[in-house]
Amino acid sequence: MFTAEKGLVMIPIFIASVSPFSGKNVICLGLGLKFKRDGYRVGYFKPVGFSPVYVEGVPTDEDAVFLSGALEVDMPLQSICPVVLTDDTFRRLMSGEELHVRQKTLAAFNRASQGNDIMITRGMGRLSSGTCLRFSELDFIKESGAKVIFADKFQSHIDMLDGFLYASKMLGEQLLGVVFNLVPPAQLNYAREVLAPFLKHNGITVLGIIPKDPILSAVPIREIVSVLNGKILCCEEKADELIEHFMIGAMSVESALSYFRKISNKAVITGGDRSDIQLAALETPTRCLILTGELLPSVAILGRAQEVGVPIVVVRSDTASTLDACENLSGYVSLHSKSKIQRAAEVVTREIDFKAVYQRLGLSK
Repeated sequence: MFTAEKGLVMIPIFIASVSPFSGKNVICLGLGLKFKRDGYRVGYFKPVGFSPVYVEGVPTDEDAVFLSGALEVDMPLQSICPVVLTDDTFRRLMSGEELHVRQKTLAAFNRASQGNDIMITRGMGRLSSGTCLRFSELDFIKESGAKVIFADKFQSHIDMLDGFLYASKMLGEQLLGVVFNLVPPAQLNYAREVLAPFLKHNGITVLGIIPKDPILSAVPIREIVSVLNGKILCCEEKADELIEHFMIGAMSVESALSYFRKISNKAVITGGDRSDIQLAALETPTRCLILTGELLPSVAILGRAQEVGVPIVVVRSDTASTLDACENLSGYVSLHSKSKIQRAAEVVTREIDFKAVYQRLGLSK
C-alpha cells in the first residue's frame, strides 16, 4: 500500500485501453486537472515509455515529458517513467538480459507517489502489455492496488465490449469503470441506449461517453510532416496549425472546387503533378497541401501558396498510402498545444461522471 504525506492513503488510478490510440492521454490530463482544481495533490506516472526522447542526455518518454509538465508534476523524469523502450533496451531484452523492470518500476512509483493524494498512471494499453518485460500492466495494477479506468475508441463494438468484460473479470473491484471515447455523433444514442445498459447489466459502470471532438482529433501540420517524412516547401511558420480533415484530390477541376468548398480546416492530398487540383485547393479553405510521389509543384503553385499562406508538404509515398497514414494519425489525439490542453479539460470535465468517480474512490469534492 502506497501512502502520501502524514500517513494518508494515496490513491493510484490506472488508465488502460482495449486498443491503441484510444485517447488515454486526454483522460489522464482531464482527470488530473479536475482533481487539482478540487484541491488534491496529483502526480503522474508512466511505467513504460514507448515514444523515446532524450532530455539532457537521459532517455525518457515524450508523453511523460508533456503530461508531467501540463500537470505541473515536480519530479525527476526517471521517477515519472523508469523504463523506456529504446532500441538498446529491446536488444538487451531479446538477448535475455535481466532488466529488473519490476523492481525499477515499483521503486520509481514509490518515489513519484510521495506527497501526492492521487497518482494518475498511464498504461500502454492491454492488461497483457509488458509481459515480455516480465512485469505486465496487470502485474503493476495488482501490486500497486490501483483503481482502473478502461477507455476505448468507438470502433469495433465487439472488441471493445470483450475488452471491458475481460477487464472486469480480471480486475474485479479494482475496475473503477469504463469510458467510450471518440464516439461519432451518429453513434452516441446507440452507446447510451444499448451498450451502456448492457455493461451495467454485467456489473460494469460506464463513467463517460465522450463524443469525437474535431479540435482534439485535429493534427498539427508539423506532426503530419514528421510521420510522412515529408518536407515543407513554404509557409513553415504555419506548421503548428491544426488539420481536422484529409481530402483526396483525384477528380476533375470542376468537381474538385465544389468538393473542396464543403470542408474547411483541411489538408488536400494529391499527386505532385496535379497542378490543376493544387490550384483548386488553394482557392478554397485549405490549411495544407500534401503532394505525393516526391514531385515538386510549379513555381506558380508555390507562389500562390505563399500568397494565401498555405504550407506545401512534399512526400515520397503515393496518394493512397499517404491518406492511410494521415487517417491513422488523426486517430491519435495529440495534446501538445495550450488550446488542446484547455479543450481536453473541458471535454473530460463535461462528459465524465465525476460524482460516480469520487463516490467510488471515497473522495469528497
